[in-house]
Amino acid sequence: MTERRLVLLRHAEAGPHLRSDAGDRARPLTEKGFQQATTVGRQLALLAPDTPMEILCSPALRTQQTAAAVLEILPAATDPVFEDLIYGATVDDLYGLIHAVSEDIQTVIVIGHNPTIGALAYELLGPAIHIPAFSNLRNGYTPASMTIFRTEALWHDIRPSTVQAEFLITP
Repeated sequence: MTERRLVLLRHAEAGPHLRSDAGDRARPLTEKGFQQATTVGRQLALLAPDTPMEILCSPALRTQQTAAAVLEILPAATDPVFEDLIYGATVDDLYGLIHAVSEDIQTVIVIGHNPTIGALAYELLGPAIHIPAFSNLRNGYTPASMTIFRTEALWHDIRPSTVQAEFLITP
């Protein structure tokens, strides 16, 4: 069987909510957010194998900027696929996107928003939430948090019983 990796990443720190015509989707990363995204990219480059990957990203500015900073460092990175559904997604929506990934892809990175990206990470952890390395997730999924799962399952079979948590990285 082929070993695969699923990476769930919350966007890095963004500026405050402001009333504007552009709305919430136009909130940019802060300076700290750019630093967080670069740091996460470096960590991911050390952990992610050089395999065919697909990056699914919300079209919001802060997720696009997070993706750009992270992917600049990854040697095997491809251009992200901006999925409008991720912006206001439910956990089931994210499962649907993951389940639709082509089986020749070995690494999927989903860059999204709380509360959904954190809820999916929490759900996929299952009993691993009690392992000290993952217990911080009980305190919330802070900006630039990233969870990496390993699986031998096909993408359409991803669920808590088919993945094993490898790393939780928080800034």
